[in-house]
Amino acid sequence: MTIGEALKETRKNLGLSQTEMAYPILTKSYYSKIERGIHEINASDLIKILEMHDVDISEFLVKCGVKDNKIDKEYWEEQLSQAYYDQDLNKVKELELEIPNIKTDNYTKDLLKSMIMLNKANLKGSIDTLPDEMKKHVKSLIFKAENWNKENLSLFSISLPLWSDQEMKPIVTSLLKKYINIENFPREMQILVSSIMVNYLSLLIRSSSQNLDLVEDIFILLDNLPVKPLNCFGKIMKNFYRAYFQGDDKKIQDILDFFTNNDMNKISEILKVSI
Repeated sequence: MTIGEALKETRKNLGLSQTEMAYPILTKSYYSKIERGIHEINASDLIKILEMHDVDISEFLVKCGVKDNKIDKEYWEEQLSQAYYDQDLNKVKELELEIPNIKTDNYTKDLLKSMIMLNKANLKGSIDTLPDEMKKHVKSLIFKAENWNKENLSLFSISLPLWSDQEMKPIVTSLLKKYINIENFPREMQILVSSIMVNYLSLLIRSSSQNLDLVEDIFILLDNLPVKPLNCFGKIMKNFYRAYFQGDDKKIQDILDFFTNNDMNKISEILKVSI
């Protein structure tokens, strides 16, 4: 059975229309062509759709003929991201044990190990005490690839506290130059780059950085994010940090209250210490 056929069967078993099955991950038009075998679906979007409807991913893959015990890298990365926002150190440790079984090359596994190491350090509040050799290794991994990609951008996003003000300025400037028209890049890159910019805004504030001349260009990039559900977090964070720089305490509190009132207390708590 193809993935499109399996999706169609799953959707019908759930009693959903194509729009209900795919939105807001994909449009009905694009999703319909996946079911008919005209278009393919990437692993990240497939996982999001299945998780949105509480479909067992392992069972679904078996239905499609995938019977090995290897772990999908994109699924693993989404679990790691969720564990961090949940402040769940035990889950991060569990994910660390799964790295040998992830379907990817050794270089990428090294990147994933570094992501685990930094996430653990962030959750323990010990990132500043990492040995210099570890810090150098992370930095060398990020720039080992010739171009920015999902993995080195993800690692860079959580490695920001490792870099000095002087090191950060040319890196962020180059990212702003490349991605300022963020709406022209794939959805996955929009989410990654905007998360880097949001994290950097927090770092600028907490570290009393001298690179405040970058702030306005960061806001321009975040303003250019397309208005889509998957970019909501980036848009909200732009407003949160803009309110901080404008001294708008009421708007800051309104945004914190929004998260708290919508069962996202942990995000609200993280934001309180980010400024």
